[in-house]
Amino acid sequence: MTGQLVVRADDHAGAFEDGPDRGRVLVHGQDTGGAYSLMELVVAPAPPGAPYYGAHLHGACDETFLVRRGELSFLLGDDVLTLAAGDFVRAPAGVRHGYANLSGAPVELLVGFHPAGLEALFLKHRTDREPPGDGDGFKAEAERLFGSVFDLDH
Repeated sequence: MTGQLVVRADDHAGAFEDGPDRGRVLVHGQDTGGAYSLMELVVAPAPPGAPYYGAHLHGACDETFLVRRGELSFLLGDDVLTLAAGDFVRAPAGVRHGYANLSGAPVELLVGFHPAGLEALFLKHRTDREPPGDGDGFKAEAERLFGSVFDLDH
């Protein structure tokens, strides 16, 4: 079969760091005609204190999360859910969402964007390289390109 996408466990070409978290783009939007993208993300434990979810929304795409390992406190709209390994949640376009790893151990996720595009910003604005990515920053580009709104914790 030609044109079939195969992701290999030892392929770290799409690896990145995002502050204390790290991830890898498994399926780029360019591989799917822009229909979707998929990345794995390891979320570091949150520092002690009140939960901070990094609440935000995307006006132009859905975001999906599948917990592969660990436990995550997840904000969806005004609801806070506890997600464990095997749990899946979809944040539709326009719905406030975010997460906090209050478990004290790393949490492994699969994160999808539908349609694709946001995954490219994680690579462009990765924190594990000097100098940081070009442009006006992750948030500004996500706001401009995907109708994202940030800083919605309250």
